[in-house]
Amino acid sequence: MTRALAIASDRGPVAFSGAGPRLRAERRIGSVTAILDAAARGLPRSTLWVAPSDAEGDRRAVGSAEHAQLARRLGYTYTPHPVDERRYREYYDDVGVRMLWLALHGLWPDVAGTAARPPQTQAFTRSYQQVNRGVAEQIVRDTRPDTPVLVQDYQLATTPGFIRALRPRQPVGLFLHTPFCTPDELARLPDSVAGAVLDGMLAADLLGFQSPRWAANFLACCEAWDRRVQRGGTAPDTVGVVTGPRPTRDGEVAAPVRTSTVGCYPVPADSALLAANARSAQVASWQSELAQDPAIRRIVKVDRIDPAKNVLRGLEAFQDLLEHTPALRGRVVMTCCLTPSRERIPEYRVHADRVRHLVERLNHRFPGCLDVHVGHDLARCLAALTSYDVLLVNPVRDGMNLVSQEGPQLNTRHGALVLSRSAGSSDLLGRHALLLEDPRDVDATARALRDALALSPDERRRRAAGLRDAVTGGDPVRWLARQVQELERVTATPPAGVPSPR
Repeated sequence: MTRALAIASDRGPVAFSGAGPRLRAERRIGSVTAILDAAARGLPRSTLWVAPSDAEGDRRAVGSAEHAQLARRLGYTYTPHPVDERRYREYYDDVGVRMLWLALHGLWPDVAGTAARPPQTQAFTRSYQQVNRGVAEQIVRDTRPDTPVLVQDYQLATTPGFIRALRPRQPVGLFLHTPFCTPDELARLPDSVAGAVLDGMLAADLLGFQSPRWAANFLACCEAWDRRVQRGGTAPDTVGVVTGPRPTRDGEVAAPVRTSTVGCYPVPADSALLAANARSAQVASWQSELAQDPAIRRIVKVDRIDPAKNVLRGLEAFQDLLEHTPALRGRVVMTCCLTPSRERIPEYRVHADRVRHLVERLNHRFPGCLDVHVGHDLARCLAALTSYDVLLVNPVRDGMNLVSQEGPQLNTRHGALVLSRSAGSSDLLGRHALLLEDPRDVDATARALRDALALSPDERRRRAAGLRDAVTGGDPVRWLARQVQELERVTATPPAGVPSPR
């Protein structure tokens, strides 16, 4: 058995800047990147990580002395795959976000009023497929035929198909950090895009999802696109098996083209890294500022400014709370640590403008009710998570949601969690949280915030302890190792009752 491994993701662990002897590698910020970095460093395998990049520094780095030295510092090999800027933007912005992200998160109703022109369907073939093909070619050049490959997320959904075309027997897995959509939501995409994405995904031997709900949606989409689905499996993590369409010759049905095992591998928050980051002096400084008035109750929201994260309705719910509960005015503050996101994309710019205007109206109507910070400030975010009385996590839909896992581990006030059932983390945390059945229901969100603030001290302690116990000890190394083991198992032994494609 090989002791090597290849990982492919949209972003690598570092970004290069400068040139020549001044070329430097700086760590990237991002939850997926941090999880993969911890896992790659911890696995006892010789690991290659490939990611597309349009950055000029990354292009200069390939083959440089700094690039050669980087592997010793990282503990694995990182190879950026250069892509020209226009192609990268079409691949990431037009197809990745404005087609796939919106579909997978069920956001079509939320962006309907932005009046943005839809992206060109040709961008899928012209750029998205070309980037996915390039990543596949890079992996095939730099790995042996028996090296397991774990492709990460929707941006590289068709990479397994290109690897399979180049090297039919290479073990390939694909994990989606996002949710998956219903057949009706997928059908909003052009047929050529939806079909190619499903075909590319089904070229993987193992498909991983965050939640059984997202796996079930994927299986339903496969059935709607005439794939054969067998639900259940013998392994604990297996949700089902999908076979490709049955080709016919002279009216006879042939054996399935290939099989894909579908499983669930929920991403954990990295407890060790979280604790280490929270011990910084900057976090302590922000904690002191947030604790200046102990009589103030604090609702906290830590999120990207993304329609999927539902910041706007969270603010509307807080406004509703103050409008209908005058006794809370001046006694409750909402602290929002908001990270700008995808500002090139028109739907995101419109959403950010709406958030900004609502913040201005709220501050005018209820002076001092909001404490809003916009920017990339990890220390401030961690301090806010230690200091909440109520943590609001209300995404329209989320593959997992790490904030809802990180908050209970850091919080020192027996804080309550108001959580959307549409977050994958509700599988883990739902029975200890106040659940939002419909995150688009502003009135229901306001009621949940009011109920959370009204919990008795004993109930707060009981719920907070349950939340903390459910998430403490998360280890990205074990998370990735489970997938590697399962990928090697399914490629060595086909699923029971299903013809092997090999």
